[in-house]
Amino acid sequence: MIRRCVCAGGVIAALGAASMAHAGSSTVVATYRLFDHPDGNQNPPGYGLRLDDLFGDGATTTFSFNTAQGVFLTVTELAPPPNALGGQFQITIAGRVFGGRDSGTGHDLSHAGTGEYDLNFSYVMNVAPQGTGWVVNPPDQSNAGTLNAVNVVGDENDFQFDIFEEPGTGNPFKFLQDEHRLAGHPQAGKGYFVGRGWLSFEEGGSSKDTQDFLFIGKAVPLPGAAMYGLAGLGAIASRRRRR
Repeated sequence: MIRRCVCAGGVIAALGAASMAHAGSSTVVATYRLFDHPDGNQNPPGYGLRLDDLFGDGATTTFSFNTAQGVFLTVTELAPPPNALGGQFQITIAGRVFGGRDSGTGHDLSHAGTGEYDLNFSYVMNVAPQGTGWVVNPPDQSNAGTLNAVNVVGDENDFQFDIFEEPGTGNPFKFLQDEHRLAGHPQAGKGYFVGRGWLSFEEGGSSKDTQDFLFIGKAVPLPGAAMYGLAGLGAIASRRRRR
């Protein structure tokens, strides 16, 4: 059974409208290219997003950020008034990922749902700077997004998912230069930011399975990154939802 939740629709639409309204006056603070974290608990295959039981079969399910199109994190400071939910800053994680059911050494290329997805997730509540990075604390179910199939095994219409930040946990989203789980890996000491935070399939819900972000990132020089960042924010409103 494919899990999907449409309750994010109103939130996503509101955020998209707010982003579009501020597109002419918002300031892109920074943009980062994201990559798989080398110390994921199910690595190999490498991944930046883990959503176990996404397909309703109880299996480990992971998605790699190391794609040709890439995944980017953009931090935007919104000009007054703030966005529709009252936030001053917004973090958007957007791009193309590849994944599906984890076979233990790779992804099961014959399993329904394995393939390419467009990821678009926005943190709009409780985003604040910390050191050289950012934290989102406390977690809030208004922080949400989508994972939409674009080229997968099976019918793409069956693999369109809403995802949410998991509230009420001690694992809020962080994006920090703190070497989190990089010790002993080639990326250690290279100035990478590490992003991590718990997720859920259900708005306001929690899961016994592992569902979270775990990735690393490097800054992309501005101003070219600024143009990408604003385009990424606009995509929240303009992306096509295939149902």
